[in-house]
Amino acid sequence: MATKGGYNTYVNECAYENQSFYFEKGQDARICAELRMLGSKRVLIISSETVSSYKNVVDFIHKIEAEGFRTFFYTRRSTYSSSSDILGAASVYREFNCDTIVVFGGSIDIFCAKMVSGMVVNNIKEPSELSGYGKLKKDISVLCCVGMDNSTAISSNIAEFRDEKTGRWVTVLSNYLVPQIAVVDTDIAMRTYTKDSISSALDSLVTAVECSLMPINVYNPVHKACAHDAISLVADNLMNMKKYPDDAFLRKKVATAGIYAGTAVRSFGLGYAHILTNVLKTRYGPEYGTYYPHIMSNLLEGSFELVKGEISRIYNELVKDEVRPGLPGYESHLVRYYNEHESARAFIEILKGFYRAANPDAPWRLNIDQNHVAGICEEVRATAAEFGQDMIDLALLQKIVTTL
Repeated sequence: MATKGGYNTYVNECAYENQSFYFEKGQDARICAELRMLGSKRVLIISSETVSSYKNVVDFIHKIEAEGFRTFFYTRRSTYSSSSDILGAASVYREFNCDTIVVFGGSIDIFCAKMVSGMVVNNIKEPSELSGYGKLKKDISVLCCVGMDNSTAISSNIAEFRDEKTGRWVTVLSNYLVPQIAVVDTDIAMRTYTKDSISSALDSLVTAVECSLMPINVYNPVHKACAHDAISLVADNLMNMKKYPDDAFLRKKVATAGIYAGTAVRSFGLGYAHILTNVLKTRYGPEYGTYYPHIMSNLLEGSFELVKGEISRIYNELVKDEVRPGLPGYESHLVRYYNEHESARAFIEILKGFYRAANPDAPWRLNIDQNHVAGICEEVRATAAEFGQDMIDLALLQKIVTTL
């Protein structure tokens, strides 16, 4: 990646500016007041074509315009996070001398907006120049994210995209990529397909579990607590959100979980499952991003003896009181207490159950060329070392990847 001493050293030297969070609907007047305070005048709006037609989004934009801000538009075209959209939006930003971005959408849109903000302020021509961490030298332009999924993107220090020139999946980490303003407006978010909301929430859950497994979390209990809050919120509410998709309060709680998980990532960086997912996206295509929870389950099973202590604690302290059909729970009104091994197994089964609920048609086995396994594992292990990860040796990692 980028800096001498590794990610742990880098992140300890970072100072994060405060984020403003807006959790109630109809907050556009307050948001406009904050934009004015931050010096905004010319605003680039980024969204997909579908989202830009939503009445609540149109009303939000009209409010911005009525407050005297000039607005310009970029419509995201790719079905995944791509360098072509980043370059396209950056071109519009520069052409109209914008100073602010307001983005409506999920992680794909937010990653695009983050990269544009970082590039234009730091005078970067190609998004891939920022690969790794510590490459941004100046704070991003004003960025307001109106989140429409439950991902970590709205609060994390991460942006990810596919570089169309090389086909590689690029990850950029910087304290400057944390948006100044984060908005969870359920009137807008309710328009997101339930399947997408569930999948993004599951990704936040898996990210939070990875943060809980980081060795460095011993020295950072505050961000570990954020990860645990995210796990609890998703585990308690995910299946209810699927059952009651129009319940705005459930949506808000799960969206808050994404914010907590994103906050945890700032200190802990990327885990094995996230890194492996990105390597597979580079080799086999962006659709492999949907397999992140599946990959995590296999990693937990393959390294069971190494992780069972932590995931058993997660199960006992955060999710065991949730009774789910077909999963361990209660027996004849008496709580059954599990030993460490049983609790850890129970949590893995819950994670698998969530994944199947979110992706009922997903394959049980991924189409990975066994001739690629050694190269995949070498790349994963090298990147993991940058984040202080050395728990899984190369032989065990290869064994795990062959089970995917």
